[in-house]
Amino acid sequence: MLRRFILVLLLLAACSASRAENPFGVALWPAPGQDYTLMAARAGALDVAWFRPPTLYVDRWRADPNCAACRALAKSGLSLALTVRNTGRDAPPRRPSAPPEDADAYGRVVGAMLDQWHPALLVVEEEENRLYRFAGTAVDYRKELETACKVSHQRGIRCANGGLSYDSVTAATWLQLLKDGKPDLACDYAKRAFYDRLGTVCSYRRADEVPPDMRERLLQGADALLPIYRAASVDMVNFRWNGGDAAALAQTIEAIGRLTGKPAACTDLSLRRTDSDPRHVRPLMRAAMAGGVKVAIWTSFDGEDSVSLFDEQGRLRPAGQEFAHQMSGLK
Repeated sequence: MLRRFILVLLLLAACSASRAENPFGVALWPAPGQDYTLMAARAGALDVAWFRPPTLYVDRWRADPNCAACRALAKSGLSLALTVRNTGRDAPPRRPSAPPEDADAYGRVVGAMLDQWHPALLVVEEEENRLYRFAGTAVDYRKELETACKVSHQRGIRCANGGLSYDSVTAATWLQLLKDGKPDLACDYAKRAFYDRLGTVCSYRRADEVPPDMRERLLQGADALLPIYRAASVDMVNFRWNGGDAAALAQTIEAIGRLTGKPAACTDLSLRRTDSDPRHVRPLMRAAMAGGVKVAIWTSFDGEDSVSLFDEQGRLRPAGQEFAHQMSGLK
């Protein structure tokens, strides 16, 4: 009953927000033989406002005056959310990004990247709370974030953190509900958001009952980063959402606002393979709109735990068809 009530509220709120600024976008990365003209055309056909190109890396970036991808995306009229990592590698052999050793040199390269790509949003690192994605401490990340945001704001470009992982942001929301003295609501949230991490969390009635080692395992460093986001000059707090429950998403968005004092953004929104029912698409999009999420970018490629909106021939899958249908209603 509670879940249905929350969803009804989301849908009603979304109706009043339907004419607000379009926060939606897609991450569409070209396959071999494809280019960004095709990716931009597909994104444009979906009526989204945002596009997230592949991640750039400071340590191996070289200016390309021709930059076919930059030109294709600039012509599209889409707002770019550009993710920049200092080092690291996502493809095998994977390695985490390391914090910059020279802040001034790092800032100069980031500035050159922004001057070439002209994004509307700079995203600094990815899932910075995970040690296998970012090898530095929370203090290291704060320094990197401060440098990058200073460079982006000098150019009139908004700035956001890389994005708390799904596991950590849902853990932070669950703990906040316990701190609010709402153990039943916290248990209900965990059942909808925790997937394989549910375990015995519903046995805890207060936040101070949660064992320190369990808290650390669930938060994965988010507790050290949330105060940094609050104090930083970020324009929004970015997180990853990889789940199908819209009511849980709405509660998470609210928790981010309370914990950081900043609006939320999600530059990595997806359905996990084990919970990819296209009926999740509409409620998730409505929850993002109703929650005032500034940027909501659907990750549209087949990853380890995400599924593309398009099939191999470029045709919309059922989830993609539902996404396109919802976007048409925002016109």
